[in-house]
Amino acid sequence: MSKTLIVTYTAREGSNTKKLGDYFLKINQRKTEITVVDLTETTPDLLLKENLNPLVARNFGGVAPDSESAKLLEKNDELTKKAIEADFIVLVTPMYNFSVPGTVKAWFDAIIQKDKTFGFNAEGQMEGLLKGTKALSLMTSGSDFAIEPLNTMDFATPLINTCFGFMGVETSNIHAYGTQQYADKYDEVLAENYKKIDALSTEWYN
Repeated sequence: MSKTLIVTYTAREGSNTKKLGDYFLKINQRKTEITVVDLTETTPDLLLKENLNPLVARNFGGVAPDSESAKLLEKNDELTKKAIEADFIVLVTPMYNFSVPGTVKAWFDAIIQKDKTFGFNAEGQMEGLLKGTKALSLMTSGSDFAIEPLNTMDFATPLINTCFGFMGVETSNIHAYGTQQYADKYDEVLAENYKKIDALSTEWYN
């Protein structure tokens, strides 16, 4: 059976994004082996002085970390391991202030690791090591970032696609824009995106 990693950040009560993630989980829980990482509970370690230097020394300098440094790298390494083991990755995140929440960016920072999720080929060019893995981002926003002028302010989608693409992951996006802007059509907006999730799930698992 395939393995699917669901990475979710839906801290707000009544989260619209959580509804998309819950729907994906509901219709696919018997089709694939699912692991859920809730970033509000398992928060990636920020790359600060204490753990960044051991990470750089290990991943780029070939220096084996001592026991104390290894402990500092442990959480992010475990998050990376889960991503490597997955056939499919579903990222469930809202848009905050034109981009992803800082915790979601910290997850990408945690798992983009040399010789684990990216490397260098014989010509010295960087290449993703997760080729064959597929990802889906499920995202909502209160305003409609698919239309002008807000479409030029959506930095979340290109960030998500660039980070996954750098690791060699093929990415799809199902983004429910305008949950507040189109409050009178709220149910229709969600229903339209549920249909998109249905279609992609059929493509992935059937």
